[in-house]
This record gives sequence, C-alpha cells and structure tokens, in this order.
Amino acid sequence: MAAEPKKMSVVQLTFIVTVNMMGSGIIMLPTNMAKVGAISLLSWVVTALGSMAIAYGFAQAGILNQRAGGMAAYAEDAYGKPGYFQVFFLYFLSLAIANVAVASSALGYLAAFFPVLTSSPVATCIGVIALLWITTVANFGGPKLTGRIGSITVWGVILPVGFMSFAGWFWFHSSTFAAAWNPQGMRLIEGMGSSISLTLWAFLGMESAVQNSSAVENPKRDVPLACMFGTLGAAVIYVLSTTAIQGIVPNADLAKSTGPFGLAFAHMFNPAVGSIVMALAAMACVGSLLGWQFTLAQTAKDAADSNMFPSIFSKASHNGAPIAGMIIMGIVQSLMALSTISPNLSEQFAALVNLAVVTNVVPYIVSLSALFVMMRDAGTEPAVYRRNAVVAVIAMVYSVYALYASGKDAVLGGMLVMAIGYIIYGFIAPRLSLLGAKARKPAIAAASIIAFAVLCAPAPRPAHAAGASAVLSGALARIKQSGKVNIGYVDVASPFVYRDNEGRAVGFLAGMCQGVADQIKGGLGLPALTVNWTQVSSDDRYRALQEHRIDLLCGDAETLTGRKFISYSLPVYPGGIAALMRADASPGLKAILSGDTQTNRPVWRASPAEILNAQTFSTIKDSPTQRWLNDRINEFKLTARVVNVSSYEEGVRLVLDRKINVFFAERQILQDAVKRSTASDSLFVLQRRFTVVPVSLGVARDDEDMRLFVDSALSKMYASGNYRGLFVKWFGEPDEYTKNFYRLAVLPE
Repeated sequence: MAAEPKKMSVVQLTFIVTVNMMGSGIIMLPTNMAKVGAISLLSWVVTALGSMAIAYGFAQAGILNQRAGGMAAYAEDAYGKPGYFQVFFLYFLSLAIANVAVASSALGYLAAFFPVLTSSPVATCIGVIALLWITTVANFGGPKLTGRIGSITVWGVILPVGFMSFAGWFWFHSSTFAAAWNPQGMRLIEGMGSSISLTLWAFLGMESAVQNSSAVENPKRDVPLACMFGTLGAAVIYVLSTTAIQGIVPNADLAKSTGPFGLAFAHMFNPAVGSIVMALAAMACVGSLLGWQFTLAQTAKDAADSNMFPSIFSKASHNGAPIAGMIIMGIVQSLMALSTISPNLSEQFAALVNLAVVTNVVPYIVSLSALFVMMRDAGTEPAVYRRNAVVAVIAMVYSVYALYASGKDAVLGGMLVMAIGYIIYGFIAPRLSLLGAKARKPAIAAASIIAFAVLCAPAPRPAHAAGASAVLSGALARIKQSGKVNIGYVDVASPFVYRDNEGRAVGFLAGMCQGVADQIKGGLGLPALTVNWTQVSSDDRYRALQEHRIDLLCGDAETLTGRKFISYSLPVYPGGIAALMRADASPGLKAILSGDTQTNRPVWRASPAEILNAQTFSTIKDSPTQRWLNDRINEFKLTARVVNVSSYEEGVRLVLDRKINVFFAERQILQDAVKRSTASDSLFVLQRRFTVVPVSLGVARDDEDMRLFVDSALSKMYASGNYRGLFVKWFGEPDEYTKNFYRLAVLPE
C-alpha cells in the first residue's frame, strides 16, 4: 500500500496564508498609498475590519465543512453543483491571471540587479515566463516542499517589514509624516475611501488556507486557525509598517519608488542595506508566486476529484503534486504572459488584471452566503448563528463594495466570465447525478448568482473616476500604455507650485494636478498609476508639452500667446496682478495705486503723474506682468524707472531695502511672501486687483481627449467642493469672489 503523502502543519499553512497576502502586496503598498497621501492609512480601519470579517466567515465555514474544495465546497452546501463549479471556475481564473501579475512584480525587483530582464518587451516576457515555470517546477515536490520553501521565502517579507513595523519608528519624523498627510486636501471620508481597493488587494490571499484544506493534516482545526492568525498578523504588520515608512521617506519620493522598503532602508542606513532589502523583496515575490502556483494547481485538483473538471488535473505524484495540471496551467499562463509583448495586447492584459479582482471577490460572496445554510443544517446554536450571521453580512457588504470599487468594466467582464462558466457547466452537468433537494438548488443558485451579476454590471465607477473614451488617443493613450503620467511644473513660488526642501513639487496647483492624476487612475483603470513630476523652465514649458515629455502642465496664466502653443483647461485659480510696497509708503502713492479718486481726500501737492514718475517699479523678468506694466507705463506716458528681477524673493527684498517702491506680481504670491517674511509688519499688499488673469492647466494643443478628461475632472472637483480643502490649506478661507469663480467654472454634464 502506498504511503500517505506528507501534508502541511498549521504553522506551514499559516505561512502559506501570510506569504500569499504579504508577498507582492505589502512590498509595493507604501508606494501605492503614497500617491494618495498618508491620509489613506485611515482606510486600514475599514479594510482590516472587512478582511477580518471575511477571514472569520471562512474560519467558521471551515469548521462546518472539511471537504476538499474550500470555497467551492462551501458554495455546494447551499447551491449544489452549479454553485461549486461557478465558485471554482471564477476563483481558478483569478489565480491564473493574478499569477502572471505577481511574476511581473517579481521581475521588477529582480531587474534592479539584472537590468537586462526589462531591457525590452521581449526580454520582459521571457523573464516572466521563466519565473512562472521555475515556480511551477518547484511545486513538483508536493505540498510539504511548497510549505517548506514558503516558510523560508516569507522571511524576505518578515525581516524588513517586521523591522520596519517596530524598529522603524526610531527613524520616524513627525514633520515628514505631517507633510505627507493630505497633499491633495481631501476630506476625511474621501481620503479613507480613496485607498480601500488598494488595501483590500493586500489582503487577497486569506482564502488560501481554505483552498488548501485537503493538503493539511487537520483541516477542522488548522484551516480556521490559519485564516484568523494569518489575517490578523498581516493586518498588524500592514498598519505599523506603512505608517512608519510614511514618516521616514518623503511622500513624493515614496510615490515614485518601485522598491519602497528598499528606499526606506537606504534612508535609514545606506544604499547597500537598501539593495539587500530589495533582494529580500525579490525573494518574497518569488515565494508568493510559488505559493499561488500551488494553490492554483490544488484548486483544479479538488474540482477534478469532484468530477467538476477534466480528470487529468486530479492526477498526482507520490508526493501529492498534481504535476499534469501544473504543466497545463504553466502553458496557459505563458500564453497570458505573451500578451505583454504587444502594446495593444498589454492593455487587454491590464483589463484582465482588473477582472482578476472581481473574479476573486465574487467567490467570497457566494461561499460566505452559504454559511447560513451550513449553520442551519449543522444545527448551530442560536447565539452562535446570530453572531456568525452578523459577521458574514459585514464581510459580504464589504466584498460588494470591493466590486463597486473595481469599476463597471471589470464587473461587466466578470458577468461575462460567469456566463461562460455556465456554458461550460452545461457540458459537465449530464455527468452528475442531482437527486432530491439538491436537484432543486441549482436553479435557485443560477438565478441568484446571475441576478447578482446583472445588478452589479451597470454599477457606475466610483465617484472619483472620471470617464474615459472607449478609444484613447494622445496623452491618454500614452498614459494607458505606459502606466504613468508625466506632470510638468515651473518652479514658480509658494503657494502655487514650487520645489520644497525635500525636492517635492508642492503647492495649490500641485494638489490640483494630483487630483486630476487620481481621476486618471480611476478613469483609465490604472490603480498603480505612477505620477512623475518634472520641473521645466519657463522658456521650455510649451515645448515640453509639444514633444510629449510631459502630459500635463501644472499651471499657466492663460494668455493669447499661450494659446498659440498649448490648450488650456478650465481655470483652476482666479489669478490677478497686485502691488506690494512698504507699509510706510507715502499715502499719495497708496491712494493713486488703489484707484482712490474721491474728492474728499486731501489734495496732494504733486499730480498723480508726478508721484508715479518719481517711483521705481519692479516685476518678474519676461513675465506677463512685465508686459502689462510696460503697456501701462506707455499708455500713461510715465517716465518711472523699472527694475526687472529674476525671482519673487528678490523683488520682496528690494522693497524692504527701499531700492524699489512697488513690486507688481500675482496677488496670492505677494500675500504669501508677506506672511512668510520676518519683516511682515513692514510690508503691505494693496487690495486692488489690477488684472484678472485666470490660471489653468495646460495640455498639448489639439489633444481634445486629454483636455476633455482634465476639464471633466476639474468640473467634478468644483461641483463637489473638493477643491476647498486645498484652497484653505494654501490660501485660507475663500472669499465670495473666489467661491463664485469656482461655481461659474462648473460645466454641466
């Protein structure tokens, strides 16, 4: 008699759950969350509760049902064989698709040491396929070997992330964290909701203990424990590590990093330590892929053992490894990887990754809903039944929200996949014997699941997602293909957009541009969109758009000259020229520049022209304000001296030093300069606006798709009032003039 294949212990199963969740998810999570800001950390509150509820539901289901098949077996208890097949089929597809994505992530880390891996699309594809096959072959040793390897590679996550979670706080700087808290000026609820889909993705994998139930020594005890301990441990580490890293690395650098933990350790120690952490991260990604490859093969084997899938997938070696099924799925995944070669096919591949989220969560809902039938059939005590029911409802509501956050395209794709699943099931059903009460349940299952899919399919994208046209062109097509948006900015001055001491682009306009980037992320289905900030010179800003070096110009005074080169968005700020002078400037000069012509004022001994001719005026060289000042001097035939300066700081200093009398510039910049000056009591900004020059965002001329997208995003921000937090942060409370400006800028749908 053949020896019983060795199976995993509860510790090894917990490691499998942990590494499946913490593999590529936690390693890239700080980068993804930094794109929103540290306020996104609040989403952990909701996500941790939802994920723990899901894990608890699986744990209770695991106690009541120890049959092979995991979630599919749970669904069978309530919905019969059709429920089993649909859950298996959707989950099976999600694993196959997600494994290719995990392999791509692992390759990205390895490329830090072997750049040739990403030197070309062909090289990248070969590298991904190689990783898929390496992890497939490594699973030939059976579940025991997989558990052992997983228990080693998980240390690639545990060591750096664990160290960061507890010791990283010694390098934590509250000022860095505060600067990263809410760079976009989001409201509290908006900030929490903006990253729920990201944090949920980090917890996907909690069900792997359930799926591997047939490969463990004591399923009734080990599966619930592995679900709960694995999820709880991951939640604690996620919260501690991502919070600590936000206070170590400047948010702008973190958002651009492809190896956030390596970057953090480089900040804490030195680049060599950062490289070591990158190597550990690569090892963890490979280990995560190894665990998911085993889960994929085991899911197919369990279905085949129940006559719900071709029998070839049930054939296992003496070590318990379904090698034939692994080879078949290796071929299928290799074909999926080939889709990354062509730019057009890669867009389809990105859509499949979004589909993987939907096809993963729908089985959660179906299998958790089966818990009610399982408890009824098992005669569960009323108090326990009520407790489990409440938790299961919370878990399912959270899962439905995850579907909503995935966008209508992904949900529609999920419905189509489910329809295909029922077609396949039609060929399998005749082989099955459906008797008694079970025979009546499939129809109910089919009706309920299809009804659920139909209801979800037309669900709109989340409110933060702007619409994108079906056929993309221009900047949107480039962004979709590359997965990154390049935002250019001229280092103007605080509080508009400027480069801070840490090299980040900050200010009101930077926040507005980041808000547009977030709309692009949702509208184009790019949850991992990279935002690159590129500083451009004033002379080069238009050319940068024309040459596609940048996709969006973060702020420009809208002029007819500018319209010759670029297209402007809706205005983002009611700009205008004001005058800065010393507080002790002559009353006559103040009265003239204020436009005060009331007859009851004192009559100055000199005429207005004589007073103005005696002054020295200044403005920024080669700016629209300089052209305006020259036009006014020529119009009024003044002989006043004009000194053009190269920076706002220089202009303010010359006013304080009495070398110039009046400095003309953008009103808000002047007010900010006064506020930040140590000699603010000596400075005075006139209330008068000499001009109204709206400031807008810029896109390439004739790129109407990009312009429409940006205008739609801005209009929604104005209509919802989301701009207000940013405005208050940088300018203070808006006056009625400003409020009306944004109200009038809203475009109807």
